[in-house]
Amino acid sequence: MANRDYIVFDFETGSRNPHRTQPTQIAAIALDGRNLAVKGSFNSEIKPILDDEKALEAGLDPIEDGALKVTGKNRKDLAKAPALKSVWNKFTKFVDQYNWKGEPFFAPIPVGYNIIGFDMPIINRLCEQFGQWDKSRSQQKLFSKVYKVDLMDNIFMWTEGDPSVRSISMDSLRERMGLSSENAHDALQDVKDTANIFIKMLKTHRAVYQEIEFEKAFANGRTYVS
Repeated sequence: MANRDYIVFDFETGSRNPHRTQPTQIAAIALDGRNLAVKGSFNSEIKPILDDEKALEAGLDPIEDGALKVTGKNRKDLAKAPALKSVWNKFTKFVDQYNWKGEPFFAPIPVGYNIIGFDMPIINRLCEQFGQWDKSRSQQKLFSKVYKVDLMDNIFMWTEGDPSVRSISMDSLRERMGLSSENAHDALQDVKDTANIFIKMLKTHRAVYQEIEFEKAFANGRTYVS
């Protein structure tokens, strides 16, 4: 199974609705699917539409001051950032180099924190906008069409029975796992933290898997649900 690389990625955005928000930064780290070594990284700020009326005309949310405060960005610097199309072209080239056969089945697997609910809808929207879109299936064709790893769901499965865990937010995980909160909510730092947690969890999965018997697990007729 470990014949595809992983791309851990994160957007910083100017609002909360993934279907209308404007990205202000994207960062990514490529991990070898076999040994989980870092193979490359990508990071760029993105110039959004800063005029509120023009953003609304384009069907997008205006940039919110609260979002800028969280991400530590300001309008003056964002105005100097490269345009979305330019950044997106560079990002897709970065991702494509880890599809080592250039075929859909070998496309890298996307990884992130809450990517199913937030980052992947943005990916889908941008893929449709800029051409990395499978019209016959109405889905993106940049990453794996089958697999994705949302680390938030993974952490939930590990901790759902622990009453001492009150939150599985990224900030809570940093504190729990001893990661620094410095530069939190910068896309590149968030990607590094997510990658570290992902590698830790995946190594744990691989070790535990070796000790579990799945072969004919229900052959004795005893099941949990009947």
